Amino acid sequence: MSEGYVGDRALVSTESNFYDWGLDATIALTIVSFLLGLLTLVRAVSLGTSGVALAEFFQFLLVLVVGAIGIVGLFSWLNVVPVTATRVRGVGLGLLVDLVALAALTAMVELSMATLLGLVLVVQALIIGTAGLASWFGFVDTEPSSTAGLLAGAAFGLVGLLVGAALGGTLLGGGSLAYYGSAIVVGIGFAALTLGLREDIGTTLPVALLVGTLGLIIATGAIGLGWTWKPGPRIDGAFTGQVVVPLFVLLGSIVGSWGAAKSRAGYGARGRQYGAYLTIYLNAVMIVAIMVSIVAFVTQKGIIYAFHGFTIGALSAIVVLTPLVVLALNFARSKAGTNEWHAGARQFIRIAPLAALGSLVALLVFLLVSGETFDIPFTYTVWIEGRQAEVLDSAFLITSEPTVGTLLVVFAGGFLVWYFLRRYGSLRGVGTRRDRVTSIERWVGLTIGALFLLVLALAVEGKAPFGVPVATTLGTPLVALLSLAGLGLSIAALGSLLVGDDPVANRGYDRAQILRVGIFGGLGLLVTATVLEHVAAATPMVGPTSLVPLIATVAAVASLSVAVLTAAAARSASTEFGRVLNRESGLGLAGAAGFVVIAALHVALTGVPFSLGPVSIGITGTLSWPMLMQAYIPLGAEPGGILPAVVGTVWLVVGAAIFAIPLGVGAAIFLTEYAEQGRITALVEIATNSLWSTPSVVFGLFGAAFLIPRLGSKESILAGMLTLGFMLLPLVLITSREAIKSVPTEYRDASAALGVSQWETVKSVVLPAALPGVITGVILGIGRVAGETAPLILVMSGTLNSTQAIDVLGGFQFIAEPPFIYNEALLEATAALPTQVWAVIAAGVSGSPSMGWASALILLIVVLTFYAVGIIMRTFFRRKLNHE
Repeated sequence: MSEGYVGDRALVSTESNFYDWGLDATIALTIVSFLLGLLTLVRAVSLGTSGVALAEFFQFLLVLVVGAIGIVGLFSWLNVVPVTATRVRGVGLGLLVDLVALAALTAMVELSMATLLGLVLVVQALIIGTAGLASWFGFVDTEPSSTAGLLAGAAFGLVGLLVGAALGGTLLGGGSLAYYGSAIVVGIGFAALTLGLREDIGTTLPVALLVGTLGLIIATGAIGLGWTWKPGPRIDGAFTGQVVVPLFVLLGSIVGSWGAAKSRAGYGARGRQYGAYLTIYLNAVMIVAIMVSIVAFVTQKGIIYAFHGFTIGALSAIVVLTPLVVLALNFARSKAGTNEWHAGARQFIRIAPLAALGSLVALLVFLLVSGETFDIPFTYTVWIEGRQAEVLDSAFLITSEPTVGTLLVVFAGGFLVWYFLRRYGSLRGVGTRRDRVTSIERWVGLTIGALFLLVLALAVEGKAPFGVPVATTLGTPLVALLSLAGLGLSIAALGSLLVGDDPVANRGYDRAQILRVGIFGGLGLLVTATVLEHVAAATPMVGPTSLVPLIATVAAVASLSVAVLTAAAARSASTEFGRVLNRESGLGLAGAAGFVVIAALHVALTGVPFSLGPVSIGITGTLSWPMLMQAYIPLGAEPGGILPAVVGTVWLVVGAAIFAIPLGVGAAIFLTEYAEQGRITALVEIATNSLWSTPSVVFGLFGAAFLIPRLGSKESILAGMLTLGFMLLPLVLITSREAIKSVPTEYRDASAALGVSQWETVKSVVLPAALPGVITGVILGIGRVAGETAPLILVMSGTLNSTQAIDVLGGFQFIAEPPFIYNEALLEATAALPTQVWAVIAAGVSGSPSMGWASALILLIVVLTFYAVGIIMRTFFRRKLNHE
C-alpha cells in the first residue's frame, strides 16, 4: 500500500461540500438504523410503536444525542478530550441532524416504527445510489478502481443468494423453483453488477438495489407485524415479522454503511479500508450485542422483580454517575493510537462511553429543571400462602426531587478526591515562594494538630475534660472560627487568580503556593471543624442554616472556579505553564469534591439535613431499592429483598480470597524463585492443574466430610469460606507462577548486580512486575467461586429468604484462651445467592420463581462488580509499573 493511503486524510475538510456532508449524514443514519434494528430485535422497542409514543421515543433519543455531543464538544473545546479526527465530528453532527429530522417527521406524520425503518433504508439507498452516479459522471473528485473486487463480488453474490431464496420462498409462494430460481438469479445478478462495472457504480448500485428493496418490502408492509412464514412441513417453527423485519434492517444498515463509507472516502484502496473498518465495527457491536443478550436473558427474567419499587432522585443519579463520567473522561483523553486513517474510528470508541454518560446526565438535568418524572410502570408477581400468584403494581421511578443522601455523596466525592489528588502530583517548588504564605501554612498545620488533640480529649473525657467545660464555652466559637478561616483560605486561592494585570496563566504559575496552601488549608480546617462540631455538640447557625456546610458549599464553588480558570488558561499556555495549570486544575477539582464531602459528613454526624435553595443533602436521600437494600418480609404482600443473601455471598468471597491469595502467591514465589526445578516442582504443577479441573461438587464433599466435623459439626459460613478457598487456591497458584515466570531474567540479574538480596529482589522487583498477572488470576478465580452452588449446598445450607444479614465484623470477641479471638457468626449458616437461586428455580423450594430470577440477576451484578474491582486494580498497577 502506498504512503498516500496510510496518511490520515481529513474526511471533513475546509473544502467539504454537500456531497461530503450528505454522506456523513448517511453514515450516521446507517448507525441509527443499525441500533434501532437491535432495539426492535430484542423487543426493547415495538415495531408497532406509532403516533405520540413514537414521537416521544425519538425526542428521548434526541435528548440523549444532544447530551452526548454536548459533553464531548465541551471537553474538546477545553482540550481535555482531543477529538482530532474530523470524520468523528462529521458523523457526530450527522447523528444530530438525522435525529432532529426523524423526531420532526414522527411528530408531523403518523408512522409506525416498522414503516419508518423501511423509509430510512430507502433514503439510505437513494443517497448511496446518487453518490455513485455523481462519481460516475465526474461531478465529484474520486479515485475508483476498475472493479469493486472479487471479494466484494463474492460477498454480494452470497447475500444475493440468501435474499433471493428468502424473497422467493416468502413472496412467490414457496416451492423448489421459487427457492432455487430466485436465489440463483438474484445472486448472479448482484455478483455481475459488482464485478462488471467500475468500482463507484459497482459498489453503490448493488448496495442501493439491496438496501432499497429491503426498505420497500418493510415500508409497504409486504413483510409486516402480522406476517408469518413456515419454511416447510418438516420444520416445526416459523419466521415472524417481529424477527424478520429487524434482521432486514440490520442487514441493510451494515451493507449501507459499507457503501456509504466507501463513497465518502473516494473509493480506491482507502475507500475499501474505510468501508471494511466501519463494517467490522458494526459487526463487532452485533457480536457484543449477542454476548450481552445472554446476560439480557437473565436480566429479562429477573429485572421486573428485582427493580420493583426502585426509586431514585435525579440529583442522586447524577451523583452516582459523576465518578463514571470522570473515568470515561480519562479514557477519552488518551490518544487514539497511530496516525493511520482509521484512527478516527478508534477515537470514536474512546469517546463513546463519555457520550453515553453525557446523554444520561442531560436527561437527568432535564428532569431536574422541568420538574417532570421519568417512570416505567410495570407489574410483578409474588406468591402468597398456598403458592397462589398475586400481581402487584410497581414502577421504575426517577423523580425530580433534588435531594441526595450522605452515603452517596461521601462515596462518590471520596472517589473524586482520591482520583484528582492522584493526578494532581505536587506544586511544591513551583512559582514564587512567599514567607508569609509559608508561615500561614505552618500555623494552619499546628492549629489542626492542636485541635485534633482537643477532639481526642473530648472524645475520651467527655465535654468537660479534666473538669474544664471546654465544649460548652469554646465549642461553638472554635467551630465558627475554624470554618471562617477555611473559607478565607479557599477565597484567597481564588483571589490569587483574579487579582493582577498579567494573564491568568502567569498568575497561576507564580502563585502556585497560594493555591496549594489555600485549598489544602481550607480542607484541613473545615474537616477539623466538622469533627469538633460533632464531638462538642456545637453547631453554629446562620439563620436557619448550619454554618459549616454553608461555608463548605461556598468553598466548593471557589475551588471549582479555580479549576475552571486554570483549565481555560491551560488551553493557550506554554508547555511549562500548561503542565502546572493542569495540576492546579486537578487540585481545584479535588478541593471542590472534598468540600462537598465535608458538607455531607456534617449532615451524617449531626443528623440535620442541609438545604441550599432547592438542593438538599439528607440522611437517606431518594435512593430506594427494596430488592437489594431490604431483608425478606415474611408477612404481607410486599416481599422485601435479599440483602442477607448478598451480604453472605460477599463474605464468602472475601473469606475465600483471604485464605487462598496469600497461600497461592506465597507458594508460587517459593516454587518459582527458591525451589529447585525438577520432578517435585513438575509434580506440584500437575497436581495444581488437576485440582483446578476437579468438579466443584468434590470440593463440597471434602468440606462436608472433613471441615464440618472440625468446625462445630454443623454447616457454617466458615466452612463455606474454606471450601471456596480451596477451590480458588489452584488457579491463584497457577496464574501467579506463570506471571512470575514471565518477568524477564534481566530484572533479577540487574538487581543482583547491585548487591540486593534475593528476597529484596523478589519483593521489590519481581512481584510488582508480576502483579497484573496475579490479579488477573484472582479475578478469574473469584468469578468462578462467587457463583458456585454445589459446594455451598453441602457445607452451608443457609435459610432461604433470611430476615437478617450475618454480622461478621460485629461478631469478633477477644477471649483469654487460644485462639484468643472468637467469632460466633462465622460458625452460623447464612443465606447465599447461588443456593437461593438453585433452591427457588431448580429445586422448587418455597419462593417465587420471579424472585429466583431476580436473585440470579443480583448474583450476576455482584460477580461483575468483583470483576470490575479486579480490573481497576490490575489497570492501576499496570500503569504504575509502566510509569515507573
